[in-house]
Amino acid sequence: MFIADMIAPCGLDCSICKRALAETDPCAGCRGPNDNKPEFCSERCGIILCKKRKSNGYSFCDECPDFPCADVMEKETRYGSQYPLCESPLENLRFIRESGMADFLEHERKQWTCSVCGGVICVHTGVCSGCGRQYAGSTEN
Repeated sequence: MFIADMIAPCGLDCSICKRALAETDPCAGCRGPNDNKPEFCSERCGIILCKKRKSNGYSFCDECPDFPCADVMEKETRYGSQYPLCESPLENLRFIRESGMADFLEHERKQWTCSVCGGVICVHTGVCSGCGRQYAGSTEN
């Protein structure tokens, strides 16, 4: 599940999203087709719709001279404070640049894999997609 194609341009790991973890019709992430994507992700996300990113061929937002833009900062704030577990797009992009994608994906796998069943822990709910163990507020993830 932890693959480079699941890392969004903003740095978020789509592998840990509740829509990607859905048992029925899972989302293929920001880089995948719009089939099964939430409406926000396919039609309203300023990062996915960004004309500057598209026209310049930026794979990640930190390639843009306007980085970090308001859209990236909104994600940073929301994923750092509004969900049971935290994910930092800015920190993720920094890690990728400093250590490479392979090391980043291994880091994500270790951080977001359930220690009980090996399922993926959802950033939005703090719950393991495999066994239902609650990780929110825990120091084990």
